[in-house]
Amino acid sequence: MPDTKDGRDKKGHDEEKRQRERELDEELEADTERQREEHEEEAAESELAEDE
Repeated sequence: MPDTKDGRDKKGHDEEKRQRERELDEELEADTERQREEHEEEAAESELAEDE
Protein backbone atom coordinates (compact mmCIF):
# COMPACT_ATOMS: atom_id res chain seq x y z
CA MET A 1 0.00 0.00 0.00
CA PRO A 2 1.53 3.32 -1.03
CA ASP A 3 2.28 6.02 1.52
CA THR A 4 -0.06 8.99 0.97
CA LYS A 5 -0.50 12.35 2.67
CA ASP A 6 -4.07 11.39 3.60
CA GLY A 7 -2.82 8.17 5.16
CA ARG A 8 -0.15 10.00 7.17
CA ASP A 9 -2.69 12.63 8.27
CA LYS A 10 -5.14 9.95 9.38
CA LYS A 11 -2.42 8.11 11.27
CA GLY A 12 -1.43 11.36 13.01
CA HIS A 13 -5.02 12.16 13.93
CA ASP A 14 -5.56 8.61 15.19
CA GLU A 15 -2.48 8.89 17.42
CA GLU A 16 -3.66 12.25 18.78
CA LYS A 17 -7.06 10.73 19.55
CA ARG A 18 -5.47 7.77 21.35
CA GLN A 19 -3.27 10.14 23.36
CA ARG A 20 -6.29 12.23 24.44
CA GLU A 21 -8.15 9.05 25.40
CA ARG A 22 -5.16 7.84 27.46
CA GLU A 23 -4.96 11.20 29.23
CA LEU A 24 -8.68 11.12 30.01
CA ASP A 25 -8.42 7.55 31.30
CA GLU A 26 -5.49 8.53 33.53
CA GLU A 27 -7.40 11.53 34.90
CA LEU A 28 -10.47 9.40 35.55
CA GLU A 29 -8.38 6.77 37.30
CA ALA A 30 -6.65 9.40 39.46
CA ASP A 31 -10.00 10.96 40.34
CA THR A 32 -11.46 7.58 41.25
CA GLU A 33 -8.43 6.88 43.45
CA ARG A 34 -8.83 10.25 45.21
CA GLN A 35 -12.52 9.58 45.81
CA ARG A 36 -11.74 6.13 47.21
CA GLU A 37 -9.13 7.58 49.57
CA GLU A 38 -11.53 10.32 50.71
CA HIS A 39 -14.23 7.72 51.32
CA GLU A 40 -11.83 5.59 53.35
CA GLU A 41 -10.76 8.63 55.40
CA GLU A 42 -14.39 9.59 56.06
CA ALA A 43 -15.19 6.02 57.09
CA ALA A 44 -12.20 5.94 59.45
CA GLU A 45 -13.19 9.31 60.97
CA SER A 46 -16.76 8.12 61.37
CA GLU A 47 -15.57 4.95 63.05
CA LEU A 48 -13.40 6.96 65.45
CA ALA A 49 -16.30 9.26 66.25
CA GLU A 50 -18.50 6.24 67.04
CA ASP A 51 -15.84 4.85 69.39
CA GLU A 52 -15.79 8.04 71.48
